[in-house]
Amino acid sequence: MPEKTYHIGVEATMEIIGGKWKSIILCHLRHRTMRTGELSRAIPQISQKMLTQQLRELESAGIIARHVYK
Repeated sequence: MPEKTYHIGVEATMEIIGGKWKSIILCHLRHRTMRTGELSRAIPQISQKMLTQQLRELESAGIIARHVYK
């Protein structure tokens, strides 16, 4: 797949964190680490499936890091 070219930084930013939920998730994570259940309670309008999908996309883009705790 050819590499994408952006003319200004905001184009790349919007591609990575665009949409309704990612910016809301990032606002909740800006000051502290939260577990998935905490995020789910903090954003009651988002479904579990959508939350998981958005978190995976943010992780694959290198925006957030996921740690598994026992």
